[in-house]
Amino acid sequence: MNALRLPMLVIWLIVLWALLWGDFGIDNLVAGLVIALIVTVIARPTGVSGYEAAPFRPWWVLVLCGYFLYLLVVSNLSVAREILRPRPQLQRAIIAVPLHAGTDGVVTVVANAITLTPGTLTVDVRSGDETTGRQPVLYVHVLQLDREATLDSIYRIERLAVRAFGTSEQLAAVDAALRERAVGGVQ
Repeated sequence: MNALRLPMLVIWLIVLWALLWGDFGIDNLVAGLVIALIVTVIARPTGVSGYEAAPFRPWWVLVLCGYFLYLLVVSNLSVAREILRPRPQLQRAIIAVPLHAGTDGVVTVVANAITLTPGTLTVDVRSGDETTGRQPVLYVHVLQLDREATLDSIYRIERLAVRAFGTSEQLAAVDAALRERAVGGVQ
């Protein structure tokens, strides 16, 4: 499995390069190969404790990006509708959202996705602590207080982020927590 990791990363970077340039000509693919090799040499794992290479699953990254784009469109329309109303019916609030995947990378992806989506803003992040079992918590400002819908959306982002960048153990933990929430109404 690890023997395929580097070649798959290089192929992924070449495809990304070609997509960004919009050109699949041989000269552009060769340039992408050179850039991909340089990037993989420069950005290799450092061996620094606590910063191990995170899993990277391109398909789930695309699914996460697709869901984020969907949220972007829906939230833009929602905010535009509120702005254009003669009397906006905003129900602003700050809600605490405990996350289930404790890695800094996943928390960062989720917090940034929230902040980049109109109508929501991550105002604070309380990091988790694996030794005490404390979960990371995001404090999110929302323009429309629909707590359950907001939590569902954020937890879906978290689950997709774990699928894209997390381990199978983290995914199992997130799935178990979300099942428990669905059954018992627990966060």
